[in-house]
Amino acid sequence: MPTLLLNSKSQLTNSTVLMLQDMDFILVWIVAFVLGFWIFKKINQWKELPPGPWGLPIVGYLPYLDRHHPHLTLTELSKRYGPIYSLQMGSIYTVVLSDHRLIREAFSKDAFSGRAPLYLTHGIMKGNGIICAEGALWKDQRKLVTTWLKSFGMSKHGVVREKLARRISSGVHELIQNVKETRGTPISLPSMISNSLGNVINDIIFGFKFPLDDKTWNWFRQIQEEGCHEMGVAGVVNFLPFVRFISPSTQKTMQLIVRGQAQTHRLYGSIIATRRKILGLEIPPGSEYSDHANIFNEHHEGFVKCIKYSKHTPNAEVHFFDPKVLIPSKDECILDSFLAEQKRRYENGDENAHFMRDEQMHYLLADMFGAGLDTTAVTFSWVLLYLALYTEVQEKVREEILTVYPEECAVDSSKLPYLMAVICETQRVRSIVPVGIPHGCIQDTFLGNYRIPVGTMVIPLQWAIHMDPDVWEDPESFNPKRFLDEHGELLKPQEFIPFQTGKRMCPGDELSRMLTVGLLVRLLRAFRIHLSSEPPTAEQMKGEVGLVLTPPEVLYICNPIN
Repeated sequence: MPTLLLNSKSQLTNSTVLMLQDMDFILVWIVAFVLGFWIFKKINQWKELPPGPWGLPIVGYLPYLDRHHPHLTLTELSKRYGPIYSLQMGSIYTVVLSDHRLIREAFSKDAFSGRAPLYLTHGIMKGNGIICAEGALWKDQRKLVTTWLKSFGMSKHGVVREKLARRISSGVHELIQNVKETRGTPISLPSMISNSLGNVINDIIFGFKFPLDDKTWNWFRQIQEEGCHEMGVAGVVNFLPFVRFISPSTQKTMQLIVRGQAQTHRLYGSIIATRRKILGLEIPPGSEYSDHANIFNEHHEGFVKCIKYSKHTPNAEVHFFDPKVLIPSKDECILDSFLAEQKRRYENGDENAHFMRDEQMHYLLADMFGAGLDTTAVTFSWVLLYLALYTEVQEKVREEILTVYPEECAVDSSKLPYLMAVICETQRVRSIVPVGIPHGCIQDTFLGNYRIPVGTMVIPLQWAIHMDPDVWEDPESFNPKRFLDEHGELLKPQEFIPFQTGKRMCPGDELSRMLTVGLLVRLLRAFRIHLSSEPPTAEQMKGEVGLVLTPPEVLYICNPIN
């Protein structure tokens, strides 16, 4: 009997083992099937993606990019992989477009109306302003900004445009007088122009100008310039955010950027308060900027503290800003329009009133000032350099100006086709933003028969388009005639997209054009411009890439014509 029981137990145990083995086999088979199906699905999905180079784990293709001129590396890849290709840039999947048709198709779609998921823009800007905003906030703010700019004169014709032209000419007159006082000695003309342009933009955006050589104005410009440079230095954080925790130099750079932004907002806070006082407005309840709760309590007269943090000075420089030094404008400004709309929405209980919070106002004003000044000033700097290098072009521009506008008056750029051709050729041969402003894909979609996943960063590679030898003969040469037809009229090739295109196209392109043309006309009527030293080398003429492509620093001599 015991033997029988033992045999029965042994048989039961063997049966259980076999059953468990069968179950394990079935489980392994299910797991293998699911895994195989997932791999098969992923392979098919990968086949649908644009082609591109392989990168390394974690960092992707970042180590292979020329960190001084990344647009050149990306352009070489476009020659290898075609007008649409992909690569992994750290944590961000990226698609690069180097064909104007693909860019126009993509940026006309809502699917590509987002912003790239970059840490510096999303982490620091917090989705505020207009450059980094997305969705309903971006649509609301862009509509407002476009309406305001048109009402101030950024339309093609009309009385308001002439009024805007006069506002621009007042700033140019100040520049001309400052250049005359140099009496033909070597000067940093781009710096002088940036200062004058900045005050014109101050007038349009804030309704104030700063006095010449004002301490706070110089402090503010230094913060802007160093901030732009450091944003370029810290660019790797956009793709590998964890670097900010392990790199001491990156941590220092990030601190400088964040502090600079905070200091800029403090200055804006003082200007906004001054403008509200002039207009007799109060801060609507619910719109307050919590970061500024105590900024007016640091000085017995309510002046805000201005602190200059820099890598180049061991101690922070401190001064207080007295808003009474500001020179008020007689005309409307963007800030006035924002404050009026803010008041209307909050009083009416508008469902979109929260889009007009003071925090959003600070970021929006910063975006408009930075975008308006930086791109225009850099464009102007490159134009000046090419005019000084190609004196025959400069003389031809001057001849056109003196023929069309022999006397001081409002300037219509459509009557100066050769000057416009020079500006266009400069923007082509040295794209101000060579990699374009990246967009973000906000939903799965298709482009050029390829699948573009949600969260993709889309780069409109302007450099590759503007330097394509199949479109532009001898693209490295400076030749304004390529933008003129046989009758001398200005051409507008589809391949030329200096301000990008589509739903997020720069709303201030007309203002930038008016500033550039208005200043050039008056400057070239008054002076012949020469370099005070040897021309830059071919390597220097590649420019320096940060947020924009800046030209090499040179000094000029401006000889009065009369």
